[in-house]
Amino acid sequence: MRFRFSVPLPRLSLAIVWLSIGAVSLAASASPPTSDSEILDRVDYEQRIGNQLPRELQFRNAQGELISIDSLTTDKPLVLALAWYNCPQLCPMLLDRIADTAADLPFDSDEYRIAVVSIAPEEGPEDAQRIHAELRNRHGAATRDWQLLTGKKPAIAALADAAGFRYAHDPETGDYAHPAGVVIAAPGGQITHYLLGMRPETPDLRLALVEASQGKLGSPLQKILVRCYRFDPETGQYNLAVMNLLRFAGGGSVLALAGAIVWLRRKEHA
Repeated sequence: MRFRFSVPLPRLSLAIVWLSIGAVSLAASASPPTSDSEILDRVDYEQRIGNQLPRELQFRNAQGELISIDSLTTDKPLVLALAWYNCPQLCPMLLDRIADTAADLPFDSDEYRIAVVSIAPEEGPEDAQRIHAELRNRHGAATRDWQLLTGKKPAIAALADAAGFRYAHDPETGDYAHPAGVVIAAPGGQITHYLLGMRPETPDLRLALVEASQGKLGSPLQKILVRCYRFDPETGQYNLAVMNLLRFAGGGSVLALAGAIVWLRRKEHA
């Protein structure tokens, strides 16, 4: 059976493409307030390979127990993520991606550790417990041994500074602007690798952990910074940090539509 279009296919194709491009352009042109831009300008991830994580720092886990950086890096490499537990945008995506990536690693989970530290001093063990429960519900045993940590502002600031993690707090909204990525530290706490962005790949994480376990320092990566900031429910607009992701996704949608149109035209001619 052949489907017939009531609108000539070339015109329909052109209309779909222009509507898609227009939607992407409209989203891209929505510029955030100047204050948002100023906050985002403070966000960065400096790759401090060879730097030492402060081993004396202590944080509380989901059970309220004190956990030191020293205990996390004593005899195993560490995958460290700094995140905001109440983040409505990229942090849950990043943690899910870390879980998926780690699940595909070719060695046992007891050969390394994964720790997530909240950058919000107002968050406590109950927030860590909630996030850990959500991760276990989605990923099962793969996240069972993760350490979900919270701490006081001086400890958070010292850890973030050592890792080169630059974030900003908006006092008006309580939101945090921050970069996305993970830090790999060797046994002993020396930073050896960075995996920046939202999608750490399994081969990259595997190599980073193998080299970290041997005390080998990696090379700085080309920085493609993904920054997270707030979504405004009143205006229905994303801020500049997420807008780059929308532009990329929108561009991919246009290409997919164009490919579908070409396929339909060829099928119609056939």
